[in-house]
Amino acid sequence: MTNSTSPTPDRPTDPPGRIDLRVATSLVAVLLVGLAVIGLGVRSGPLPIDLSLPPAIVAWYPQAFTDVFDTLGTLPVFAAVMVAGAILALLMRRPGLAAAFVVGLGAEAPSTLVKLIVDRGRPPASTEIEAFITAASYPSGHTVRAVLMAGLIVAAVAWRGRSVVVRFVAVIVGAGFVGLVGLARIASGQHWPTDVLGGLMLGGAWLTICMVVGDWVDCRATTRARLSQPPPP
Repeated sequence: MTNSTSPTPDRPTDPPGRIDLRVATSLVAVLLVGLAVIGLGVRSGPLPIDLSLPPAIVAWYPQAFTDVFDTLGTLPVFAAVMVAGAILALLMRRPGLAAAFVVGLGAEAPSTLVKLIVDRGRPPASTEIEAFITAASYPSGHTVRAVLMAGLIVAAVAWRGRSVVVRFVAVIVGAGFVGLVGLARIASGQHWPTDVLGGLMLGGAWLTICMVVGDWVDCRATTRARLSQPPPP
């Protein structure tokens, strides 16, 4: 007896995704729980690390770095990178990557939602004027954007078909960029350290979602390509 669920020439199955959905779901859940726990903890005021860490960072973090990486994390730069990434991915016939960049652009929505819910005030030295709906402090929107830009660019240029060494170097460079943006937000007095930590968690969760969506789109594209091929003689 033939198993009714087995693939047949008339009913091909979707190719398996490269991302384990159980691992991705668990990762997103852990990051969002961490984001919520810290958010609850900071609603009553700065944590000890928020008071002790900024002076140490300000003492050694170069002002030039603060200016540059503050700018690289702004919404206009982020939007330009996401749109350019989506367009280039489409031109390169990588629909999954294009979808990931488009979903990445939507990170402003959950970031703003969390800001509204936690409604944490900025540090006393803050002079923040860039705000999307709210100027609340938690999580750091610049850090969320940095995680997405770095993660998606690494996926675009240094992952498919690359060696382990290239991937390792790309991840280190991407992580360094994220770290420099986060430190710039603290050194400039625009965010508490826990804001940056929250931004890392939300950015990591949203990046994971972007990659899952991109993987699903690639699987669907592969299936359509298989269906469009003429049957063997």
